[in-house]
Amino acid sequence: MTVERNEEGRKKKRLWTALFVLINIAVIAATAVNEFSGKPAGSGGPAFSQRALFWLGCTGLCLAVMLCAETLKYLLMMRSLGERVSFRAAFETAALGKYYDCITPSGAGGQPFQIIWLHRHGYSDGAASAMTISAYITMQAGFILLALGIFIAHRSVELDAIRYTAYFGLLLFSLIPCLLAAFSFMPKTVKRIISAAIRLCGRLRIVKKPEEATEQVMGKLDSYHRSYSVIAKDRAMLACLLVLSLIYRAALCSMPFFVLKMFGAPVDFLHIFACTIYIYATICLVPTPGNAGAAEGAFYLVFSAMGSDGVFWAMLIWRLFCHYSFIIIGAVIYGVNALCGKHGRGGTEDE
Repeated sequence: MTVERNEEGRKKKRLWTALFVLINIAVIAATAVNEFSGKPAGSGGPAFSQRALFWLGCTGLCLAVMLCAETLKYLLMMRSLGERVSFRAAFETAALGKYYDCITPSGAGGQPFQIIWLHRHGYSDGAASAMTISAYITMQAGFILLALGIFIAHRSVELDAIRYTAYFGLLLFSLIPCLLAAFSFMPKTVKRIISAAIRLCGRLRIVKKPEEATEQVMGKLDSYHRSYSVIAKDRAMLACLLVLSLIYRAALCSMPFFVLKMFGAPVDFLHIFACTIYIYATICLVPTPGNAGAAEGAFYLVFSAMGSDGVFWAMLIWRLFCHYSFIIIGAVIYGVNALCGKHGRGGTEDE
């Protein structure tokens, strides 16, 4: 029975991997045809001038800021919880968490892996869960605050469909933080609402086993709340985590501006930054690994509407830095650990 389940799990992984690759190929091919049809061969490609390399370096700097911000979050939480402070463990947890976010549907693999990874590095189950859930919740809260500010201050985006879908996407994205906040003040009321909603979904044949689904949701909510409350008691720490999450999101959403400037596009930072926020709020509804397909398509639709040259190449470079770079970094970490004989177990010494 166990062998059959493992085989079924491997088949699902292979299926998701194949789907992920096919979606990326299809979207990239479609945007390439749309970009280059009717244009002379070689037009619109990247120009490696000194100025272009400067903007490319700025894009790389954004990636470095993102990794530093996420690593610093774990270092601060390790110190706050009285655990061993290890830069290597913090960096690998941050980077490999993003790696699994990029290769699993809806980014669902990052947090479970980080908890296991921290535990293998000698951290207690409680500390591993508290750090991972706190990092996850503050990252969500950071994006929600950033998106709300942009939605209020900057409502002009080229496509209305993107704008309205972004509003709905942010609403769903806010579900877990809002549930946790409400659960802290009204646990019984929240449980009754969730149970009623799942029963309704069961009657509508959306959920097959309402009782099991209710038990799973309640269990996760209790676990999230217990883990998050450990860090939430330290208000100064919580504020630091939120600021670092805002820095991470700001760096991520600044990448498209630098990439477009690399191609000499006459773009305004605030407008590009706002459009990127709308894109991320829109594609969070897509369950593919790393929002594959939707991210490339939404980026191309929004920025091609501006009439900028080289949008296709800009899209590829943007996705390389904001998505594929984490997959590459994760693979390098696994390779280094394998060569060093770590095999994912990590050490226990201070680093």
